[in-house]
Amino acid sequence: MIKNKVFTFLALAAISLFVLSSCSEDTGTTPNTNGPKPSPASNLQATSISKDTIHLKYDISPSETNVRFQDYQLTWKEDATVDPGGSKIVLRGTNPIIVGGLVEGKIYLFTLVARYDNDSVSTPITVKWSPASRFTLNNNDDVIKVYETASGFGSGLQMFYAQAGAPRVRTVANGADWDLGIRTEAGKIEVGSATKFTYNYTGTPKATYIFKDKFLANSLNDVFDSRAMNDGTRNNEYTEQIFDIKNDQKSVVFYVRKIESGSLYTYAKVMAKYVGGSFLQGSSPNRYIEFEISYQKTAGVPYAKTSNNNPSN
Repeated sequence: MIKNKVFTFLALAAISLFVLSSCSEDTGTTPNTNGPKPSPASNLQATSISKDTIHLKYDISPSETNVRFQDYQLTWKEDATVDPGGSKIVLRGTNPIIVGGLVEGKIYLFTLVARYDNDSVSTPITVKWSPASRFTLNNNDDVIKVYETASGFGSGLQMFYAQAGAPRVRTVANGADWDLGIRTEAGKIEVGSATKFTYNYTGTPKATYIFKDKFLANSLNDVFDSRAMNDGTRNNEYTEQIFDIKNDQKSVVFYVRKIESGSLYTYAKVMAKYVGGSFLQGSSPNRYIEFEISYQKTAGVPYAKTSNNNPSN
């Protein structure tokens, strides 16, 4: 009789162990005290929309198909501080996420988690970012137009003119102000560092450095990244150079940096617009290229921003 009771107890214990083990395996994750956790989202990236607003995008959590999936929670704070910042609930299908009320020049740490309805959360994913000023107009409140070689108008672009708080276009007589220039000769449409052009400048342009690769995009708003413009090998891959964009079939984005304050670089993202099937607008000899600029006015903050290999990665 005692043997039968012992056997029954051991059998029940074995069955209970099997059931508990099977339940843990069914979740596909390691349960926390509140139950299983959702899988994290991935590839959190950012882009600067204006001096106080950024957009964040991400690859959705694989757990979005789970009936327990609830939403995402985004939090942010100024980097390297312990002070609490902002927080918002992100509903399924919200991508990109708009975050406003930020301060240009401050670097923020953004953290995103997925949430189940049992209050369990995923492993967090993060990105650091700062908003940057966006310019589509020059210091005269006109579209930023940089003119071709034969034009009497300005073929040089000063990315930011501090006294007016905006970019401005400059002629050869003001060559010392040029950051970038364009040249339309020998069947080419060239854009690049002013120091690499052979215009008969009255003054000598200062060095402006461009990242080794140019990128194609439909809009600056489509250009996201997950790391700073000076991150890793990028820091050694800027040079004074010129690109021929004649055969590109989309707007072209450049990473640009120059020394504006002591030994610190000021970073920008500059886009030459491809409009109506052409870069050059207007009539010869006064054709022009329209530009749009994302400019980080705080020196040493490398978040004006684009990507490492293409505008969406």
